[in-house]
Amino acid sequence: MLVVTLAAVLPLVACSDSTETGSPSGGGTPGATSANPSPEEPRQPDCDSPCYGEAENVGTLGDDTVVEVSGMAGSVRTPGLYYVVGDEPGTSEVAVVRADGTLVAAIELAGMDTENAEALAVGPCGDDPDTSCLYVGDIGDHVGRDHVVVYRAPEPDLDDPPGSVDADALEYRYEDGPTDAEALLVDPDGRPLIVSKAPFDEDTGETGSTRLYRGPADGGELALLGEVAVPEPENGFLAGLVGNVVTDASADLAAGRVLLRTYDEVLEYRSPDPGADVATFPDWPSRRVPPGNVLQAETVAYVVGGCGYLTTSELTGSVDAVGCTD
Repeated sequence: MLVVTLAAVLPLVACSDSTETGSPSGGGTPGATSANPSPEEPRQPDCDSPCYGEAENVGTLGDDTVVEVSGMAGSVRTPGLYYVVGDEPGTSEVAVVRADGTLVAAIELAGMDTENAEALAVGPCGDDPDTSCLYVGDIGDHVGRDHVVVYRAPEPDLDDPPGSVDADALEYRYEDGPTDAEALLVDPDGRPLIVSKAPFDEDTGETGSTRLYRGPADGGELALLGEVAVPEPENGFLAGLVGNVVTDASADLAAGRVLLRTYDEVLEYRSPDPGADVATFPDWPSRRVPPGNVLQAETVAYVVGGCGYLTTSELTGSVDAVGCTD
């Protein structure tokens, strides 16, 4: 969660203005890179895989949805609908919304009682990779938590949404101590991948390293895989105030693509090999894509079964959609 008191207009960037950041160098452990490396000079992408258009505002999340949206993920079972969650303590449900933010249903996850839910993902279930599960990442940490929790529940039928579904509470501990995070991915084996929220030094204005962790499908230790090179933003207004930090992530496993959301930009990583482990995404070629005009952006979600993505404002609930031009 971030409180912003200054208004800002985030730039809209068409695909023709998107810039390639290149593949950060790394070696050894999957996804490992040196801390805060300098990215290559941006260059024009080929714009064919895919070419994104400008962001458009398509609606607003209502007050009956969540107070401060901190996580969003597209339904695999019911494409066109999205799960959202708020970061207030004691959260026990997720909301289901359309792309324009209108509420479809509120679903309780029986057994869920969050401290700081900051992320959502939909991915393969750990024991049944052919079934999709909803994952709620209770992974925000401002107090040095002993452990974090990922809640997992089989995706319900959203054509006839239930009032409640049972969820498993999967406890995790970082191998290198408490870590704040707001971004969650799930690999094909149902293992969570967590991208940390880098520390920010207000006195020096420097952002620390962003780290990538992976844990077992059913809870346990989160192993450090390496660091993620997050390039400095081209228009880093909020980065200068609160740091160049990752606030959400989304993966399209079939297409071999990953999105990282920061307060100022959206980065897309594209696999050069269709069979690549998603945990190696920090080493994939990446590019800046349209960030939308949403203040205090803490969500990004690929469109399932289509082309494009959504991003929302935690501050106002506005929803921007980025579609494809080809």
